[in-house]
Amino acid sequence: MPGIGRFTSDEAKVAFLRAYDAAAAQWPVPSTDLDIETSFGTTRVRRSGSGDGTPILLLPGLSGNGLMWWPLIEELTRDRVVYTPDVIGWAGRSEQTAPVRDEDDIATWVIELLDALGLDRVHLAGTSVGSWLAIVVGARHSERLASLSMLEPGGATFTKPRWRVLLKFLAAGTMAGIRPSRERMEKFTNWLAPGSMDAFTDLDWTMLLAAFKFRMALPWERPLTDAQLAAVTAPLLVLFGANTVANDPEVGAKRVREHIPSAEIEIYPGVGHELVTAKRDIVIPRFLAFADKHEPVRI
Repeated sequence: MPGIGRFTSDEAKVAFLRAYDAAAAQWPVPSTDLDIETSFGTTRVRRSGSGDGTPILLLPGLSGNGLMWWPLIEELTRDRVVYTPDVIGWAGRSEQTAPVRDEDDIATWVIELLDALGLDRVHLAGTSVGSWLAIVVGARHSERLASLSMLEPGGATFTKPRWRVLLKFLAAGTMAGIRPSRERMEKFTNWLAPGSMDAFTDLDWTMLLAAFKFRMALPWERPLTDAQLAAVTAPLLVLFGANTVANDPEVGAKRVREHIPSAEIEIYPGVGHELVTAKRDIVIPRFLAFADKHEPVRI
């Protein structure tokens, strides 16, 4: 969707940013906000935590921003610096000035962030569509990644989405965009990721609903080719929820095994697209252990 991400009105932008800033003020660990200039505009990045290990950079799910990691950030920052950017072209405090036209531009955006932050390598991770953004980078610049982790990928990363899933997303997006309401979003989310919003506060809901007044401008997720998967040489971790409606874990795992034999893949029973929050006591330690395992040797 080439174009520039924008709010539908000044009033919508003010309402969203008011909620965003209030949510940011509740971030549970010390942090610093950085505004990073890239070819596509200014990206807001939050730097949290400390430590000498290779930093982590986290990419959120569809239309999300860096604040989505707040329930997990305390554990994630125990031994490392963690960067949580607002994705350019999605609702947040990033300001897009040029179109992100394709996967090459997505990778360029992330690499420009790393360069500006002075980071030679990072442990890159994403959830949902953020997983797709992450592996898009891995397919082009694995040399900049100490590791790559996909935490319950989105619906079109490894194969075309099922029609019923695609139609459900289109219907939900259309209805929410026309008449956004908490009731509609709760119904959709209970189908997509049951229980994932149980801990949402009124402030969280205010920000989420305000985000529907933002016109996104980032390419849609689409399946990686065999050649793109084979180009990923960074250590890869892929975690699926067995009951997910967003993707087909068995198909995704099969494609990864065929083209990236060294990848570590796990499918967790009894959980779906809500994997990261519902099984945080398992998923986050697993991710951090993977990062530790692939920490570059310091000379």
